[in-house]
Amino acid sequence: MVEAVRVLMLLMVGAGIWAAWRRSLFPGTWAHTFHTAYAEERALLTQARSELRAVDKDQRRAYSEADAKVGSVRGEYEQRVGKLKREVALLEDPGRGTERGRLGGLVLYEHAVLIFPEGRQLPLAGLQARVDRSERDLWLYIHPADDSPELVRLPHRRDPATAPDEIVEIFDEGQVRGFEMKINAAAAAEKRFRDGLPAQLAQAREELAEARKDTGPLKTAEQSRADVMDRNRTDPRRKEALANLTAERNAWQDLTGRRPPK
Repeated sequence: MVEAVRVLMLLMVGAGIWAAWRRSLFPGTWAHTFHTAYAEERALLTQARSELRAVDKDQRRAYSEADAKVGSVRGEYEQRVGKLKREVALLEDPGRGTERGRLGGLVLYEHAVLIFPEGRQLPLAGLQARVDRSERDLWLYIHPADDSPELVRLPHRRDPATAPDEIVEIFDEGQVRGFEMKINAAAAAEKRFRDGLPAQLAQAREELAEARKDTGPLKTAEQSRADVMDRNRTDPRRKEALANLTAERNAWQDLTGRRPPK
């Protein structure tokens, strides 16, 4: 019983909301809003509203498509220019580059070697590395082109004088010599990179300048959007549909004394 009352109340609320909405569309007496005697007048007003909404919907769709095209073309332009700007910036200041390997306190990067714990960074251009060994240690000599060399100790045998609880990293000779080869190979690659850098940078700057100037597709898309706006503004279909709706609203006002909304 309670559930039935609840459903009935919901139906009554829904009916009240629908009636209020209907009254807002067709103001006047209850007969004007609901009676079949005025069904034709309501139908004519409804049709006029639908025709105007259809034209407006078509215009919004046309503008939305043109605007989306502008956004897409602009995005492609900015993405292309941004990519080239990043390439130029990276060539102008390569930095360390990507990490290529680690051994003890050494970190090999694409363009430099970093030595810990000193934190000294040596550029790879002109750098040479070689390995020497003693009874307990392997020594990796790193000779920069224009700086004092670094000598890195890499134990390959534990020193008996070391405290038993002290942790000592032991390095295999093949491992150290492999890292020596990796450093020298990276230094050779860096020389090739530096030799070709001026030409590569000039080409990248030229490509960036050309990409910045290539605004033709974007201007075309923006003009197409402007054309759509002009067509929408002067569209005779909307003028006709609006005039028809205005006439039907006037007719309804003459009939009921109340002016209906668009």
